[in-house]
Amino acid sequence: MIVTCPSCQKKYRLEDKHFAGRDRFQFACPSCGKPIEASRTPEGLPSGEAQGAQKVKKVDATWAEADVQEADLLALPEGKRVSVAVLQGADSGTIFPVERPVVVIGRADADLVLSDSEVSRRHARLEFKGLTIQLRDLKSTNGTYVNEQRISLTTLSNQSEFRVGSSTLMLIVTDTLE
Repeated sequence: MIVTCPSCQKKYRLEDKHFAGRDRFQFACPSCGKPIEASRTPEGLPSGEAQGAQKVKKVDATWAEADVQEADLLALPEGKRVSVAVLQGADSGTIFPVERPVVVIGRADADLVLSDSEVSRRHARLEFKGLTIQLRDLKSTNGTYVNEQRISLTTLSNQSEFRVGSSTLMLIVTDTLE
């Protein structure tokens, strides 16, 4: 299923695993951050629908991956459990499970909300493309740091530490117990 962001018109491919047995799947557009909601019809056929009753365009098989900047569709790594632990800061000791391929970190209006006044409302975003995990700063006031270097976009791996505001976070990727 291909959905198009109603705001910036970027296209994303969703697969059955994104729905995880649900009829609806919502994620933030990796490009502009606006919410996109996709739903499947009762017959199991995919149909796209954007939050706020705006329709998401469906794209047929003629769509070329070269037309989309991020052609590798966002997806959590298979067979892995992902979480973000707060090592330092107001929420120290908190572990946030990651259940979606795009996670916005911020003080408000975010998937992972931190009680840190130095964190912007929508500060940074984690993007999962299988085992490739990217951390993107969302033009935050105080910046996003990896190894005390301010970043706009960087790749993370298991146990990578990064700082947003005065909070230090760690990305944790482990095998699922099945």
